[in-house]
Amino acid sequence: GVKCKVMKPVAFQGVLDVYEFCSDKVKAALKVQRDKALKEDEEEMNRKLAAVIQENKIDDTDGSKKTPDASSTPDAKMTDNDNDGTAEDDIEDEDLKAAMAMSMQTTEDEQPTPEVLVGPGLPPNFQGKYELFAIVTHKGRDADGGHYMGWVKAETDTERNVAASNAAKIDDTDEDNDDWFVFDDDEVSPCKTEDVLKLKGGGDWHMSYLNFYRAKK
Repeated sequence: GVKCKVMKPVAFQGVLDVYEFCSDKVKAALKVQRDKALKEDEEEMNRKLAAVIQENKIDDTDGSKKTPDASSTPDAKMTDNDNDGTAEDDIEDEDLKAAMAMSMQTTEDEQPTPEVLVGPGLPPNFQGKYELFAIVTHKGRDADGGHYMGWVKAETDTERNVAASNAAKIDDTDEDNDDWFVFDDDEVSPCKTEDVLKLKGGGDWHMSYLNFYRAKK
C-alpha cells in the first residue's frame, strides 16, 4: 500500500452534538435535560426583559419629573394629555407584570424532573453535546515527516465559567471564543477558539490529526 496524506481541508466543530445518532431510549433521556435547559434560557430572557421594562419606566418617570409641561400652572387640573400618560403607564405596568409572570411561571402539578443517567461518567444534566478541548495537528505534505503540535483549551474556574456565558462569540457562529494554548516543542503561546477551528489543513497548513472531545456540562 501507499502511505499518503489528505491535502484538502477537513473542517470540524467546537461542539459535537450526538443527539441524532442516539437510540430512542437515550434520546428520551437527553430530551428531558435539553428541554430543561431551553426553559431556563427562556426564563433568563424574560427576567432580562422585565428588568429592561422596569428600567425604562423609571427613566420615563424621572424625565417627567425633571421636565414639567410648560403650559401647566400650579392650579391647572388634569388634562387629556395627563390621562394619556396614565394610560401609557398602565400599559407598561401590564407589560411588566406579564414579563414577570412568564419568568416565574409554574404550574401546581409541576413536579421536579428526575435525573436520568445516560451513561457511566456522564454528568446528570448531560444533553448529548461534547466540547472540543484538545487537538494534535500535523503540518507538512509528507505522511512520514512534517511537524506535530498540541493545542489545549485553557481550564477555567467556576466564576470564570459563569462569566463565560456572556463571552464574545466567533463571528456568524454560536461558538464561544475561549482561551487556548498551543504547544510547539518547548514554546507555549496563547490563542483563541477561532484560531483552533482554522486547523483544517489544506496545502502546508496545520491539519487536525487527533481531536479530543469531552462531555459538555
